[in-house]
Amino acid sequence: GRVTKLNRAAEEVFGAGAENVGRPVGEVAHGDGRIAAAVAETLSSQRPVAVEGAAAVLPLAVDGRERAFRLRTTPMRDAEGQLLGAVTLLEDITHLREIDQLKSDFIATASHELRTPLTSVQMGVHLLLEGAAGELTDKQEEILAACREDCERLEKLMRDLLDLSKLESGEHAPHLTPLRVDALVRTVIDHLRSQAEEKDIKLFADVPLDLPHVSADRAQIERVLNNLLTNALRYTERDGEIRVAGERRAGGVAVLVRDTGRGIPAEYLSRVFDKFVQVPGAQQGGAGLGLAISKQIVEAHGGQISAQSKVGEGTTFTFTLPTPAPSVAAIATKGSEA
Repeated sequence: GRVTKLNRAAEEVFGAGAENVGRPVGEVAHGDGRIAAAVAETLSSQRPVAVEGAAAVLPLAVDGRERAFRLRTTPMRDAEGQLLGAVTLLEDITHLREIDQLKSDFIATASHELRTPLTSVQMGVHLLLEGAAGELTDKQEEILAACREDCERLEKLMRDLLDLSKLESGEHAPHLTPLRVDALVRTVIDHLRSQAEEKDIKLFADVPLDLPHVSADRAQIERVLNNLLTNALRYTERDGEIRVAGERRAGGVAVLVRDTGRGIPAEYLSRVFDKFVQVPGAQQGGAGLGLAISKQIVEAHGGQISAQSKVGEGTTFTFTLPTPAPSVAAIATKGSEA
């Protein structure tokens, strides 16, 4: 597509309209192919396109300073509904990202400062329970055991906060290798099977063995699956079912985690991936960070994650992962056959 018009704000970013009208979008966009790709997709599909995840943020120089923009494109039609072109909207989100960075910095600092005193408390509780200060009464053991559980929860919360902060800042970039989806799913299900059996919940894996390899960080994607399955176990009643499925998608593979749990109310569904959001009804409380961490991991892989739910029927979480380049995939396939 070629540029037909720029408003004043766009001219501040890309230059005067007179210089750019008629030029290809990719040239005007300082060589950033994402804008041209979004315009091309909108023109071909005749539907709005909103780039998601890390790829949605475009760094562009304005008056010598780098600013961050969110990209959206929408088809433009005449009175008869005929396609005329596409409108590209670049929303300046620099200030929002700066605020988010401040929050991440605070979380990282607070977590580091809490780690040392928490370790001391845990050590003290452990020594008391081991009898270092003498024999304990049943009531004292009960109180100290509760303290130990609270310390463990706080320690997990701090780890999650630190991990989320590092994921948001890009410090935990995934180490991509070609992986088999069925093997990943089997590993996580085996790890959680005992928890499912305690609630008489059946765990199933419906992942075809012939799915293509995905390009992923094994530890990070196992964490995503663990978060989704743990979440499903928390909200699924006794004698329920949880199924993990895999299927081919354009350019990659989709993994689906379906449960027969309580479902997510509509007012929470759009916010389940936000930090500290907890849906009422869980049998065990969490910090509300597992899904936020999962979203960051999936998007860092170039995939997307979503949730569909109906109250009383259950929930399905779906995330996508890209397949590796053909040459890498061929090597991986050959290696797995050896």
